[in-house]
Amino acid sequence: MPKDKIPTSHQTHPPDLATTEDLKLESLQPAEGQTVALSNLRTGDREHFCGLYRRSDAVPLQVKENA
Repeated sequence: MPKDKIPTSHQTHPPDLATTEDLKLESLQPAEGQTVALSNLRTGDREHFCGLYRRSDAVPLQVKENA
């Protein structure tokens, strides 16, 4: 996808979408097979691509146990 066609957010993104870090803070994770939206997020002097997931489709975070 051409870079100029990727949505760009400044400091924030739509409230119904969340990064994996945002979901973890809410004890959630993306559902298996959940479609991700790619966004170019600009915060301060930093710019990076990130995946955004629908909060409504997220599932409870599963903690992996050490065997």
